[in-house]
Amino acid sequence: MNQLAQTLAKPLVALLRLLSRYGTKFLLVELGDDNPHIRMPQLSPGYTIQAMTPIELLPWADTEHDLTADFLRRAEAQGDRCVANFFADDLVGYGFVTASQAPLNGQVSVRVNNHLLYRYKGWTHPDHRRRHLSHARGRLNSKLFPHQPGQRMVSYVEAQNLPARLTHTDVHPVRLGYCAIVRLLGRSIIYNSRTATRFGFRLIHHSNPED
Repeated sequence: MNQLAQTLAKPLVALLRLLSRYGTKFLLVELGDDNPHIRMPQLSPGYTIQAMTPIELLPWADTEHDLTADFLRRAEAQGDRCVANFFADDLVGYGFVTASQAPLNGQVSVRVNNHLLYRYKGWTHPDHRRRHLSHARGRLNSKLFPHQPGQRMVSYVEAQNLPARLTHTDVHPVRLGYCAIVRLLGRSIIYNSRTATRFGFRLIHHSNPED
């Protein structure tokens, strides 16, 4: 982003962050890091990455790692997958992949059709950020979990984080539309753009699994 664009974007980013704090979110849907033309940096010395089943992360089910045993058991039962980053023996990052759906908040889930794999619940320990761990997880997802013909990895970025994403010149995601959650009077009102829905990505209410 040039300097003028950054200056113009600051008030909008501040507003979006405020709205997000109260449950209103604007999500930009995009293809994941399986684009072979994206150059990914090498991991720093001391870091390793490996594929795991969700249940193998049970020893780290605590507040520090933002994991619960119930979440891991549900992910395991659904057949979801996980890639984890370690520094020595310490868990410092992880991300999950599902071919069906995953909760976004207490009322809303993301559902994908059989043309997509959805990357969700990505986490990196604050002391280990800015070391390309998330990109490494995305690339390993694509290598270890073979896609069906025509299937692609998908994720989303919240709109207020877009300016920061644009500073990563090595990452050029393909956008697939957008979705929104508007929090009003204790309820989450959802909107799915026609483009996102056509590609097979949409938000649904937990109470309406067939929505």
